[in-house]
Amino acid sequence: LEPRDFCALTRMRSFALVAAACLALCHSCEAFTGAFPRHALHRASSPGRAAPLAAVKEVSSEAEFDQVMASSGDALVVVDYSTTWCGPCKVMEPKFVALSDETPQAVFLKVVGDSSAEASKLMKREGVRSVPSFHFWKNKERLEVVNGANTEALEGSLRKHA
Repeated sequence: LEPRDFCALTRMRSFALVAAACLALCHSCEAFTGAFPRHALHRASSPGRAAPLAAVKEVSSEAEFDQVMASSGDALVVVDYSTTWCGPCKVMEPKFVALSDETPQAVFLKVVGDSSAEASKLMKREGVRSVPSFHFWKNKERLEVVNGANTEALEGSLRKHA
């Protein structure tokens, strides 16, 4: 082999390794796709009976977010900021939904940043720099932010502010 051929072969081998790693990563991300429901579809209204009611409301624009905040009064508002590609966000989603069922006096919102340009704009306005990110609000004032897939911190903050 000529030295020039050897360099080309080395580059092709490196490319093949990177491509294989990307495929493996994409395959593991796909394992999360559709694994969990986007919302709780029913919340029990009485024992043995379920009424259709979203436990977590998805918000997709600044105007919608501002309207919910204005109408929430002094109730605790917990906002889950996520994206569709985020594995830890998908892992936290069932826990977030369960907490919304356990805390009916609070308002639970979800903003999926890559679902629309408006949702992305909202996340930028609210200073979200990583996902998942959980923001606690009361009377339009941000009380606390919990970043990452930390169930214990999320539960602790909910107990503290509820």
